Amino acid sequence: MKPALLIILVAFLAGCARTDSSAFIQGSIRIDSPVQQIGLGPVMEDGGTTQYAIKDAAGRSFDVFIDYRLGTKTPGAVYLVAYPGKAQSIRVTNEVEFRKIVRLR
Repeated sequence: MKPALLIILVAFLAGCARTDSSAFIQGSIRIDSPVQQIGLGPVMEDGGTTQYAIKDAAGRSFDVFIDYRLGTKTPGAVYLVAYPGKAQSIRVTNEVEFRKIVRLR
């Protein structure tokens, strides 16, 4: 009887666990919604890569790049922190989730 009670208790607690679906998380980067677009940078002279500046609900700022370089193998890919191809740039692996939370204009 005690094992069955323990299983029920664990299942109940797991159901009550908080899931944070209003944040984008990739590695050490966390972007909490709502996200405010604070700037649209220039379209780069590389074929059309666009830079955005955003601020999340926690006040963290991020640079976002949408890759439209001429000859790119990743058209429309989203990069954080730095221009695509730079050592510091981080490619967003779950673009659907990112776009759902960030909603760039």
